[in-house]
Amino acid sequence: MANPNDWRETRTPEEAAAETEEPEAAARVRAEDGAETRARQAETEAGLRAADRALEDGEARLRTTREALRQRERELERTSDLTREVARNAEDLLHETEQIADHARRTQPADTNASTASPRDDDR
Repeated sequence: MANPNDWRETRTPEEAAAETEEPEAAARVRAEDGAETRARQAETEAGLRAADRALEDGEARLRTTREALRQRERELERTSDLTREVARNAEDLLHETEQIADHARRTQPADTNASTASPRDDDR
């Protein structure tokens, strides 16, 4: 069991490493490795920031596209409603036209050839 009063057992790993003598080459390698690590971290951080911006831009485009699609859907609903209304009106007009034609056939005089013949027909 560690003795909490013994200063050697209560040191942090960093404190213990600082008390040991490190060869100069090892210190240089460690410093270079630290610099490379910091450079990779900075590069990774920059890449993450760029990815965040790309995501934000993509989200903004998706919101814009979603709104445009909703608007297009509303337009298509209106167009569909108008198309159904036009079809109903056309059906009504066709029915009315048939009624008018039927009424005209029933009310025409029996001798329509004589009354509708033009004077030119008689000259032949």
